[in-house]
Amino acid sequence: MTMKNLVLTLLFFLLTFVSKAQNAAEDVRAGLWQSFLAPPDSIKVGCYYYWVNERVDPKGVKADLEWMKENGITLAFLATDIRNRVDGNLTSATELYGRNKFQSKLWWKNLRTALKTAGRLGIEMGIFNCPGWSQSGGPWIKPGEAMRNWTPQGVEVCKTRQGTDVVCSPCSPEAEGLEVDKLSKTHVKKHFEAFVGEILRRIPKKDRPTLTTVVVDSWERGKQNYTDSIFEKFRQRFGYPLDYGDEACRKDLDCLIADLVASEYMGGLTEKAHEYGLRTWCEPYAHSPFPGDSITYGSAADEVAAEFWVDDRKFRKKEIDAAVGAARRSGKNRVWAESFTDGWPELAKDDWSYEKLKPIADRYFHAGVNASILHVVVSQPGDEGEPAVRPWFGTYFDRRSEHAADMKPLVKYLRRCNFMLQLGAPLDGAADRRIMKDGTVIRFTEDSQFEVVFPDGRTEVWNPEYQIR
Repeated sequence: MTMKNLVLTLLFFLLTFVSKAQNAAEDVRAGLWQSFLAPPDSIKVGCYYYWVNERVDPKGVKADLEWMKENGITLAFLATDIRNRVDGNLTSATELYGRNKFQSKLWWKNLRTALKTAGRLGIEMGIFNCPGWSQSGGPWIKPGEAMRNWTPQGVEVCKTRQGTDVVCSPCSPEAEGLEVDKLSKTHVKKHFEAFVGEILRRIPKKDRPTLTTVVVDSWERGKQNYTDSIFEKFRQRFGYPLDYGDEACRKDLDCLIADLVASEYMGGLTEKAHEYGLRTWCEPYAHSPFPGDSITYGSAADEVAAEFWVDDRKFRKKEIDAAVGAARRSGKNRVWAESFTDGWPELAKDDWSYEKLKPIADRYFHAGVNASILHVVVSQPGDEGEPAVRPWFGTYFDRRSEHAADMKPLVKYLRRCNFMLQLGAPLDGAADRRIMKDGTVIRFTEDSQFEVVFPDGRTEVWNPEYQIR
């Protein structure tokens, strides 16, 4: 072969290689673009799904879930028993109560209907680990299994500022009960079996094929400083006896309690969930005095979440730091957010829109959130002639909302942002920059676009609002 022929041959192979590489790069780019426009099923926008004031019926439950699916919501976390707090500002319609009494025949029928319908529609389900949303309790908890404090008068069940026992809430009287001891895995596991375990036993697996998750909301139950074996555990940990009257013990006791809240409570719930093939999802921050450490506590759950509100007057740094920190510590990629919370009658209004909520979501995408749970979808009666159920909290994302037409664009936007911000891994620890295994870098820009820089240096800017409506 002559030198000229050799050069031509090498040039041909080089051009062929470059062409194939360019084609491969374009295939990668095209595949990523298509996934950006229509994210895979693994990218879910979810919702808190609340049953309020016992106004729940099978026809309504089916309609709720079918509406979710139609609007792109493919994950629902069900709280089975929420009661409105009595307030003079609530309407008479809000104060109506239905027949869905806790663990009645209708309650079980509605629950089976919800889980079966979700399975049929391909909606993944989670269930709150107790009646109400906070925290972990019920009528099955005995005083010796409850949150307790050591006082000068002796051991007593933890009290609220108003002096009544600390109980799970907000729920109906039939469902209300003492909060379980958060420092005892034995008591925590008994609580799990009494509520979640009973559901799993009563409803066969074939009727709950998409039930995957046990939900623990933010901590709202205050502190405790005593459990059955606290003296033994303290001596084992620190090598000297615990004396509640000695101020020098307090710092060590606080450290022990924080560790036990993570290992015995959240760790205990996670262990029990895993025994049943489920996982745990928690918000590792507090709206009341918290005896734990958010990072350690959140690391003991399978999934963690922050929270943000519609009418935030300041950035909710505490919640973000807790969720992002727990995720980074334990190697979790997703940082969920209970999104667009509102509260009290003057704030819980049906006045939302896509345009109003989008910039709020963007603010928290920049901070590290990359998975969205809408707060809240409230179950509505199957009879459209009945008044809508309207609690004192939340943005009304249910099918009776006046702004329900904005659900599809909102969910589509959130899914696109979730997809891009879950790709690869955080770049240099940044919250809104990701790097993929092939070197592609994704940045969520200040004007809420995605700047995509491919390994060959090519840069594109993708708009998550592209053809959103």
